[in-house]
Amino acid sequence: MESRPRNFTRTIAVVDDDKDLRTSLGDLLESVGYTALIFDSADSFLSSDARDGVDCVISDIQMKGMNGLELARTVRSSNTPIILITAFPTPEISCQAKSAGVRQLLFKPFNSQALIDDLQGIFA
Repeated sequence: MESRPRNFTRTIAVVDDDKDLRTSLGDLLESVGYTALIFDSADSFLSSDARDGVDCVISDIQMKGMNGLELARTVRSSNTPIILITAFPTPEISCQAKSAGVRQLLFKPFNSQALIDDLQGIFA
């Protein structure tokens, strides 16, 4: 297992087509010490240089173009943990998220502390 310095900052990609949520999540992540890279679509994230350098991806499911489930399936091969967010929780979405290798599925509105706890668990 790779050893990282204690002060190593984790980089998290936030992918959401809702500008307010992107900004809020980015601010939250940075307030607890993470580096947040913000993307307005799955395509913009996947075409960026950051794609291979992030430690986790947080994405909305319902987006124009490629949705969060498709993004999770695409990123799964890199073993990058994925947290998906949805305002439309259904058993089908939960099943699809699980089969896509999603680490956590959060339902809007979600508790910010729950997200931070999930990230701490991922990086423990």
